[in-house]
Amino acid sequence: MSIYIEDLWSLVEFFRTIENTYTLSVDENFTVKDLEKLKSRLREKLEELLLPRIPIEFREASIDEVSTRDGVVVEKISYRLPYGVKVEGFFLYPEDRGGEKLPAVLALHDHGGFKYYGKERLVEFPGEPEILKEYRSKMYSGRSWAVNLAKMGFAVLAVDTFLFGSRRVRSEIETKIANFNEVVKKYNEEAYRIENIVAKTLYSIGLSVIGVIVYEDLVSLKYLLSRKEVDPSKIGSCGASLGGLRSLYLSALDERVRCSVVVASMSSIDEILKKGIEHAWTLYISNMVKYFDFPDLTLLHAPQPLMIQYCINDRIFPYEGQLKAHRKIQNIYRKYGYENNYTGIFYDKPHVFDVEMQKDAFSWLNRCLKL
Repeated sequence: MSIYIEDLWSLVEFFRTIENTYTLSVDENFTVKDLEKLKSRLREKLEELLLPRIPIEFREASIDEVSTRDGVVVEKISYRLPYGVKVEGFFLYPEDRGGEKLPAVLALHDHGGFKYYGKERLVEFPGEPEILKEYRSKMYSGRSWAVNLAKMGFAVLAVDTFLFGSRRVRSEIETKIANFNEVVKKYNEEAYRIENIVAKTLYSIGLSVIGVIVYEDLVSLKYLLSRKEVDPSKIGSCGASLGGLRSLYLSALDERVRCSVVVASMSSIDEILKKGIEHAWTLYISNMVKYFDFPDLTLLHAPQPLMIQYCINDRIFPYEGQLKAHRKIQNIYRKYGYENNYTGIFYDKPHVFDVEMQKDAFSWLNRCLKL
């Protein structure tokens, strides 16, 4: 495998010698004035490469079910986008909020090759299948962490994004197998092929999987801000893996996201590509390396509070790339004079968002949004 990657990388390097790459990347010698000039150009290019040209809007929003669990109100909500089936989600807040407007967090689910469910990874529900419990145990220490945030006094929105849960592409598997656990398992196995087909279809019309996902996340932010329970001046985002990338993009594209937590999803792109790591289509933006790297995008959020949790033993975000990213982000916040607004923590763990990491993340959100 490494031989073929070396051959491929030589092709990449050749084209990079004749193309001017990373033209909007942060240089360590930049001044704050340089960074501010770069910001608007970088955001404009990110929007150009990433987002569909569709108004950020939702319609026909409804509250479909309401229940209370352990002092948390759980609303099952839905709304329509300009296309496709309805988005379903959970909106949570403490039962004893007393009419006060609450700081709010967009809780963003991961990928994990587990597309049958999305929001349910973060909010358990009665009668859920064993396969979902097993997944939550492996990735999140068995915790429904959106519920834990709500118990701490936050309003929390967790919705299915494009290709997941209520937004998944339906398959005939779902009608041909009787055992439900087996349905979920087989669907998740087929979902890799589905994502390939979707990515190629979108590519043919100039879109990307991650672009549609980020668009839908911007819509979910608009929905969150429409809720009377929410303090619009205290909005945060948090997610792991794909959820971490989603948190990165949201905080880069909308300044109303005041505080961001990015978990197990930060590295320089070079280290990912050179090592031949096979990511889902959700990682890739066409032509991205002509202009910027992943850590450059944190400039669009800086100097607002940002926590990045790095997993040293992560098999899909290499440690060398994590270190490169961490140093660049540190430099950005140092230039602004807000070193304490960036926290990068390295955990001796694989690709997870476990209970220790959740506690650190939630403490950061608490500190940043409850002032």
